[in-house]
Amino acid sequence: MGFQDIENVLKEEQWTRSTVTTYTLGSFEALDGYLAAMDEEEKTETKALCDAHLEEREKNSIVAMYVSGSIQLERRGADDYLQLLTLIEMFKEAKKHNIVEMLCKKILSRSENKHALRLLASSYEAVGKNAEKYELWERLVKVDYEEVEIVRLLAIHAQEEKNVELAASYYKKAIHRLIKRRDTSAVRQIFSALLFLDVEQFGYFMGVVEQVAIESKSTAVALLRELESAFKDDVDTLIEIQKQMLMLDGEDSVARDNLVRSYKIKYKDHSRLKSCLESSHLTSSFNRDIIYSIEDFETNIAFDKGTFVFQNSTNRIGRIRSIDENDVIVDFAGQSTKQGSRLSTSMAFKSLQALDRGHIWVLKSVLPRERLTDKVMEDIPWTLMTVMRSFEGKINLKELKTELVPSILAARQWTSWLAKAKKELMTNPLFDLSVNETDTYLLRNTPVSYEEKQLSIFRSEKDIYDKIKCLKEFISSKGDVESDFFFEMVRYFSAMFFEDNGSYKPIVDVTDATFSAYLLLKDLVVRQNMNFLSWPENLSFATLYERAEQPEEIFAAIKDSELKKSFIDHVVAEVPSWSKILPALFPSYLTSYIPDIFRHYKKQADLAKIYKDAVENFKEKSATLLYLLRSGDPKIWAKSGVSGEQLLFSELQLLDYANRLIENRKDVTENRKISKTLMSLLFDEKAIFKYIEEGKEEQAQKVYSLVANVFALPGGRKIEVKHAISERFPTFRFFDEPTSLEKDGWIPTGLFCSQAALDAKKREMEHIQHVELPEVAREIGNAREMGDLRENSEYKYGKEKQTLLTNTLRRLAEEIDRATVVTRDKVDPSRIGFGTKAVLFDNKKGKEVVYTIMGPWESNPDENIINISAPFGRSLVNRQEGERFAFTLNDIDYDFTVSKITVVDF
Repeated sequence: MGFQDIENVLKEEQWTRSTVTTYTLGSFEALDGYLAAMDEEEKTETKALCDAHLEEREKNSIVAMYVSGSIQLERRGADDYLQLLTLIEMFKEAKKHNIVEMLCKKILSRSENKHALRLLASSYEAVGKNAEKYELWERLVKVDYEEVEIVRLLAIHAQEEKNVELAASYYKKAIHRLIKRRDTSAVRQIFSALLFLDVEQFGYFMGVVEQVAIESKSTAVALLRELESAFKDDVDTLIEIQKQMLMLDGEDSVARDNLVRSYKIKYKDHSRLKSCLESSHLTSSFNRDIIYSIEDFETNIAFDKGTFVFQNSTNRIGRIRSIDENDVIVDFAGQSTKQGSRLSTSMAFKSLQALDRGHIWVLKSVLPRERLTDKVMEDIPWTLMTVMRSFEGKINLKELKTELVPSILAARQWTSWLAKAKKELMTNPLFDLSVNETDTYLLRNTPVSYEEKQLSIFRSEKDIYDKIKCLKEFISSKGDVESDFFFEMVRYFSAMFFEDNGSYKPIVDVTDATFSAYLLLKDLVVRQNMNFLSWPENLSFATLYERAEQPEEIFAAIKDSELKKSFIDHVVAEVPSWSKILPALFPSYLTSYIPDIFRHYKKQADLAKIYKDAVENFKEKSATLLYLLRSGDPKIWAKSGVSGEQLLFSELQLLDYANRLIENRKDVTENRKISKTLMSLLFDEKAIFKYIEEGKEEQAQKVYSLVANVFALPGGRKIEVKHAISERFPTFRFFDEPTSLEKDGWIPTGLFCSQAALDAKKREMEHIQHVELPEVAREIGNAREMGDLRENSEYKYGKEKQTLLTNTLRRLAEEIDRATVVTRDKVDPSRIGFGTKAVLFDNKKGKEVVYTIMGPWESNPDENIINISAPFGRSLVNRQEGERFAFTLNDIDYDFTVSKITVVDF
């Protein structure tokens, strides 16, 4: 019914030639009613109808634009607001402000669209709703980062309302935006207004001058003249301003004269003021770089009676006893003569460095160490300020340690002191982080805002996850999330999805950074209600996931645990096959979170598959197996189909594998952790001994064969297992007990094989590595060029084949590494062992049977070629001619007598 209604209204509009002036709020309420009655399919048809009407019949159809725009807005398409914004412009021009308000609010109910905010504010201004206008302006400047004029008007409004603090913040925001877009010419007017309002922020103003000077030195000098007028009664500040002027323009004679005047006021009681001015040529017409003149003057004027000095050649601290135009007499610490050291004035200026009374070197020289140590330990802010002031207001952590250890702090005190100092450096507004120098901190004349400081830290971070951490700390520390500093941090992440003009940016390569930025922005906007931020709301997680070529690897690369958790939540919420995806993600998020999801949705059977897979692939998923061994649910283990014996044997095999990797120096730290955990589970927690105690002799035979072959197993552990088996089965025969082979000085260990078998395995490995894998790589490359990888069966087959070959190659490499070649001359024909053929009489069946004993590579049970490492082969090893023996395997009883033993040809 709704579709037909809209079609009729379109016809009526065309017939009656309706114009903007004929529409009322009621007209749009009727259209909303028709839309509310439609289902999604009808809305799609209706939108198509309206779009065709606009294109083919009436491009300015108000009904078509409203209906199409409303449906598009509801669906949040890429051009959500275009048609509605066009309508707003039309009604604004017609001065239909009530309809403008309705349309703007319709858009703003969905998002903080800057165009809608601007149009509604303009409408409110036209009808005299100033309070509403200012409220909208406040919202507008939060989402339009380029807007400056309205920010300035908000500052003026706040000033008129006597809200000085708010006015200052708006003026600073305007200056920040102007500098960021390099429009320094417009800074001066706002700078003057802020200076009138908040003259105390000298450090801030000098920072603005520094930034403006990058673009325009003349503008920077003009700003300094404003500061000079504002601080005319503070001689130290005046000197700093005037020096900065001359740094920017060395030919500025007015600044030069003013600086000399300021110096004369400051040093009016100094005995050498006149000579210092003359020698530096500050007051003469001598053609010399003004910077050098200033440096000379300040170096010379620093020398006066009572000044502390440092002598570079001797590393001594001293104090000037007297000084004139010819000589300087210095009393150095520890000096034996009472006459002091006499130096010519010129030599003193070259060899001595004047030190402030509060310089750290002076303090170390004049104060008892115990007193200074106590002060440094108790007052970290004072210590940091003192050291920084001693070195031109900045220092890095390495230099800081050099100054304090061991002259003030002992090495053992440094670590704990540094941790507290770092916290102070991060939180104290008087300390700032250098943008250009790593681990270097600056001392500011005036406090830096928390927001500005965090932005500085954010910019210095190179890794995206360090930036995410910085942003989260900003929010948790109650930083101003409406400041431009916060917006700049957020823009780093939103820039991955948006162009500068606000349009969507095509995503070419989906990486962990893409997912992390997406999840972070969505969390800020949706969960933390920061609706004024931009985030890619039209891009679903499911779409992003489909575009990811290797989502499991991408998930593993995400370094933020909260974002990983959010990734999992989105997979469950938006990807229908989530129960097949989570098992692949679990190894990279080993917590109870994923298992709890399976339990919540009553998918214990799928969870049990994770347990079984970890056991069957214990080498590749060692961390997963260890986690489940420690934290797994016994009920799920019971459902997994993994027997206790299989689990125990997998643990022993993993221990052997980890120890061999340690020996080969591969991932040593991680494999040591694995080995330590398994040793604890198997031996300290008695898993092996419980198995022996509760099992049969056949099971003891199995477990001992594995224990005996664990690489680098401490001998004491092996003895413990032997003792436990002997206690349980007194007649048990251990296959590795001394044999006649020892007489030849050779005891076989590892994986036994012939030279021919080893050569064959090496050829197989080389063929995979140099023939099959390159061929598969070419096939994958060809398949990739065919397009969409999600529907590309050739690509998927190639990747699966590549994985299979890679796993085979890894297994072969491990086996070859363990292989021990046995030659025919090393075989003892008096006992059954590797390389022997044994003729046995089966006492139960009354007939002879012949077995050849070889390694796992040569074994072939169908031809009675037995693997020496297999339980059956272990039961035959070391038996001699004429010996009768019995054993049980897999509930089958065997009873043999050895008739004959010979050495086979191999």
